[in-house]
Amino acid sequence: MVVLVDAKYFGNILRFARKHQCIKVNDMAKMFHISVKQWRRYERGVEPIPENILMALFHRGFCMLRCKMN
Repeated sequence: MVVLVDAKYFGNILRFARKHQCIKVNDMAKMFHISVKQWRRYERGVEPIPENILMALFHRGFCMLRCKMN
């Protein structure tokens, strides 16, 4: 199964999740070793989010869920 989602859609999800967790843009950029400008480009959907960033996001998200379960 293939699901096609545009950069704007993923960017909106990133922004919502970041704001929901009260994480600043600067902190997110530092976490992924990219510039604030680049992170904002991802959140705005100007640029697609690279696979390595998506994989890291999912990995960290699942780690957080695992920690909450224990």
